[in-house]
Amino acid sequence: MNKGILAILAASSALALSQPAQAEIITYDVFNYTGGGHGLWTNNTFSDRSWAFQPGSTFVLDTDTGTGTLSATVVNNIGRLTPLELQFSGLLDSLVGTGFSYKAGGGPADPLRQDYFTNASGTFDFAGFSNPFTLDPNDPLTGNTTVQFGFGANDKRPEFGLSAWLNVLNPNGDAERHWDVNAKLVRRPTEVPEPAPIALLALGMAGLVYGRRRRKKTAAQA
Repeated sequence: MNKGILAILAASSALALSQPAQAEIITYDVFNYTGGGHGLWTNNTFSDRSWAFQPGSTFVLDTDTGTGTLSATVVNNIGRLTPLELQFSGLLDSLVGTGFSYKAGGGPADPLRQDYFTNASGTFDFAGFSNPFTLDPNDPLTGNTTVQFGFGANDKRPEFGLSAWLNVLNPNGDAERHWDVNAKLVRRPTEVPEPAPIALLALGMAGLVYGRRRRKKTAAQA
């Protein structure tokens, strides 16, 4: 390949790299932890305490803002489908010196393999009530714990997951005994981003230059 085209390609790469970086949005499919019969445990709020995550439930992590969103449908043993929407924020990569505690169970605390959300909000929209159950806005996480995210963080198994102890208010605003979330997370394949428009333009120009020079060379040899 001639030096002119190499220069254009080098310039196009530089332009592509100079485009503003975008926050990485990572999506995970959500399942009950391996070997477990629940993803959500509602303590003594309902006669059936165990709720299973349904297909299509997701956890979306925004690495730029340090937030996560759990959007799920859960079902109990009599087939009662209920939407669960939880939002997490205040992401930390270590709990050392923060005053927050680690809820051991699935695996030991490991800041190299886990992260921790320090705040939460959300709803459990159980049919039959005029208002949903909500996380206590003044104290959403039980016992000064965090929402754990990563390997061993589902509090049941050392697999990759998410767990939390949640302080919940019923539709009347009264506190319930804490609820548990224990999830296995499986990352969805990341889509390859489309090339930057300027880089595409530069590559197109390179093709035109190469084609023009090739035609000239062919004509000269005729």
